[in-house]
Amino acid sequence: MELSSPDVDDYASRLDELLERYGVVLTKPAPGKLAEILEADDGSLSFELIGSLPGGRKPALSTIEIRERFHLIEGDRFERVGYVYELIDHERDFRRAFHLHDPKWFEHTYLVLVHEHCERPVKHAACAHYHGLPVRDGYAGVVALIHAWTDEPPVCSRLRCLE
Repeated sequence: MELSSPDVDDYASRLDELLERYGVVLTKPAPGKLAEILEADDGSLSFELIGSLPGGRKPALSTIEIRERFHLIEGDRFERVGYVYELIDHERDFRRAFHLHDPKWFEHTYLVLVHEHCERPVKHAACAHYHGLPVRDGYAGVVALIHAWTDEPPVCSRLRCLE
């Protein structure tokens, strides 16, 4: 995924809108605020969206996190180089996550660039990293998390462990 700097900002705003359409109450950015695009010393851009899924309880029974990172490739063009899409469903006691981070380490160690997490119950991982397929973009990441939240809780043992 390759975007210009203004496109990264627009993309983050559209992800914010998508989450809200699914009923997610965002805590980051704060209600009424736009997603903040952070620029690192190396010129890379990143953003983070965090919210609670509908349920009316406080603290929220289910939370969702979307984080993405983009590296400058040339001029004003950026390429997505990392993502974290996470769901923690405290009511049904599971965690589901899709990650792309530390690609050199994961390639060297497991011969993969992406991985998944599955915990049921939360904080009990039979496997630290599961084999995963790349998630095309944040829209697909949000949809995958919403499906995980609305479907039956995952059966982690059906996933392929990388270790």
